[in-house]
Formats: sequence, structure tokens, C-alpha cells
Amino acid sequence: MTRFRRRIASTSEEPTKTDLNGATRKLVELVERARAVGREQGPLVPVEALVTIERDNWIWQIVDREVLDSLSHRLVFESDNGKRREILMTACIDTAMSAASKIVELDGGCVLIETLEP
Repeated sequence: MTRFRRRIASTSEEPTKTDLNGATRKLVELVERARAVGREQGPLVPVEALVTIERDNWIWQIVDREVLDSLSHRLVFESDNGKRREILMTACIDTAMSAASKIVELDGGCVLIETLEP
């Protein structure tokens, strides 16, 4: 079993600040790692909506366990008052980033992309 590194500072020193170049480099590394993991997973299956709403009819659908196992990222919308709401789950980082950017473009606010633990 691997050990996790401590992410909380043990002392209350001034936090380390990252400049724009450092932040960009870290984001690029993070996206590349996520894409590499996505490539290792192999071909993924599109996931249909759990609920389809047409006028007053709500149609509930069942998702196969294999589809659920292929999901890798969750999009969470954070409103101005700090409330979080899960929006959708995707099967790769590229889809998650595309959906998040579209949501932010249409609605503003903050969309968080979280990885799903296996």
C-alpha cells in the first residue's frame, strides 16, 4: 500500500505563492497526467442521462455497472453562496474540461473537476 504525503503544512508559515508561469506549468502537468491515465483505461463508452424529461413525463434509466466503472471525473458546480451541486460525471479529463468550460461560459460561477476514486 502506498503512503500519502501530507498536504497540510505542519507549521503556520506564510504560504508559498506560485507565479503565472509556475501555475501554468503545474496545470499542464496535471492535464497530461490525467490524459495518460485516460489512455491507459482504453476506449470508453458514452453515458446516457439517468433521467430524460419531456414535458410532464420523467423517464428514469438504469446505468450498467461497467459504465459506472468507466467514469473518471465528476463536475461540481459551486454557487456564489458556497453551496456545491454535482452536475455530471464523465469518462475522461478532456470531456470534463470541455463540459466545465461550456458551463462556465453559459452560466459563470465556478465548476470544479474532481477525480473519482477507483
